[in-house]
Amino acid sequence: MIHEQNTKLVVGLAPISLNSAAATALTVDTLGYSYATWVVQFGVIGGAATVFKLEESATDFTGAAIAAFTGAGSTGNLRLPQTADAGKIFVYHCALGGDRKRYQQFQITTGATTLVSVTCILSRANAVPVGATARGLAAEVIG
Repeated sequence: MIHEQNTKLVVGLAPISLNSAAATALTVDTLGYSYATWVVQFGVIGGAATVFKLEESATDFTGAAIAAFTGAGSTGNLRLPQTADAGKIFVYHCALGGDRKRYQQFQITTGATTLVSVTCILSRANAVPVGATARGLAAEVIG
């Protein structure tokens, strides 16, 4: 087995243009996985983000921010995305289990027109997802 096949991809937020607005990624159920990797890709950024955080909840969904995954300021790995970050990718790797709650979602608020997409990659499944659909894919080629 190829280890990447022991994952599930979830489109948290399909590519969207935000115009000084908030966006909430779909709620992701992390049950049965050991890690959640959140990939946030930006196109044009018209104004710095004012909210950029990963939230969690025990239920589906009234969440609270995870401090270790909440952007602040304009520098460092946990910075709020700035206009200079256009075309870049931000990744948050979150170990699951322990005190982590079952459901997660990503919150973004931008200062002006911004193109963004969010994908969550769930990995180290307790039971290997079999087939493209179980892995959250429309199609898959294995060679």
